[in-house]
Amino acid sequence: MDIGALGIYVCLFIGLYFEVFLLISFFEKRPEKKSANLPSHYPSVAILVPCWNKGATLIPTVESLLSMDYPKDKLKVVIIDDGSTDNTFEAAQTFAGHPQVDIFQKQNEGSKYSALNFGLAHSHSDLVGCLDADSFVAKDALLEMVKAFEDETVMAAAPSMKVNHPKNVLELMQSVEYTFGIFYKKMFDNLAAISVLPGPFSIYRRSLFEKIGGFRKAHHTEDMEMAFRMHANGLKLVNVHTAIVYTNVPKTVPALVRQRTRWSRGYLENSRDYSYMYFNPAYGNFGMLVLPFGLIAFLGGLYSAGYALWHIVSYIVTRFTDMWLTHIPPHLPTPSWQWFYINTNMLTFLIIATLCMTLTAVVLGQRIAKTRLSTLSFISYFALFGFVAPLWLARAAWDTVLSRERGWLV
Repeated sequence: MDIGALGIYVCLFIGLYFEVFLLISFFEKRPEKKSANLPSHYPSVAILVPCWNKGATLIPTVESLLSMDYPKDKLKVVIIDDGSTDNTFEAAQTFAGHPQVDIFQKQNEGSKYSALNFGLAHSHSDLVGCLDADSFVAKDALLEMVKAFEDETVMAAAPSMKVNHPKNVLELMQSVEYTFGIFYKKMFDNLAAISVLPGPFSIYRRSLFEKIGGFRKAHHTEDMEMAFRMHANGLKLVNVHTAIVYTNVPKTVPALVRQRTRWSRGYLENSRDYSYMYFNPAYGNFGMLVLPFGLIAFLGGLYSAGYALWHIVSYIVTRFTDMWLTHIPPHLPTPSWQWFYINTNMLTFLIIATLCMTLTAVVLGQRIAKTRLSTLSFISYFALFGFVAPLWLARAAWDTVLSRERGWLV
């Protein structure tokens, strides 16, 4: 019996349990379809656009905000150039004098939270939104978000995020991952356990900041910490799956690893800061289910990758040793397919079941967000994700142990 395989069994069983649990949640409370009804009233909204070295994408980002279907006298766009060293401020001047746009420039303080707080202090509106300067909103996104705030108990809302025009295989891989995330976020909404309010177009009541304060540095994941802090204070946040925002994603493996390292490390660091919420029934499904599973998924990903790497290295060393001792080159078997020799052990079934459940979640994510992924996207995801994800998991764990400081956009 391979003792190391026991850990793989545990990881797969926990993963399957969680995915089945979320599927039951989906069928118990299916997402509502987009309503043609307009909001009963139109609160004033200020959208903060913090940017650092985003001269290439700032203009289309702001143009997407200004073209939204929302009363012009109720919408403000606040651009905060956080000490950029490129042409970001010059790009912002394209909107100088526009009645809906305010432009500010401040000294860089090393993290996005300071730019967001600056925007909070220099805006006055009922609702406050955030939009990263490399993301673009659908025309009806704000209308859909505003509907959620007709419930007076809702203090924040998160949209559905899609990849903006994926082209290369890495972007196609991420388009499947984001669609998978659409399913997860909606199911977390069913459980009242949303774990992050993403930078692309999350919306807040201004009174929220009066109750619990502004954004914090939070290990460069202020959007995650804000969700944690809201749960800690018993405040309601929701997912609006009918509000769509498109975001640019990393085009290269190094850029992707840097981004996801920040996200993963942020989860570890914020989980440590809010460790008292783990398995605490006072915090509902967030404390009892979502937080523990997130940590288990992180550790399980690292363990599975390490186990696979160990077996690959062992296989190579064994073959090299055999060749060195016998002077007989390794024989590469001729590929063949015979049903009789298919491996039918439990591990094989667990892996197949996990892949099938993942595929089901992605398909349901497509239905929720009314999107359609290409076959190449699915091939890219299942072929690449298992190889690149361990890179950022390992780097995040390493950086957390060494307490390495990194910038707000890496």
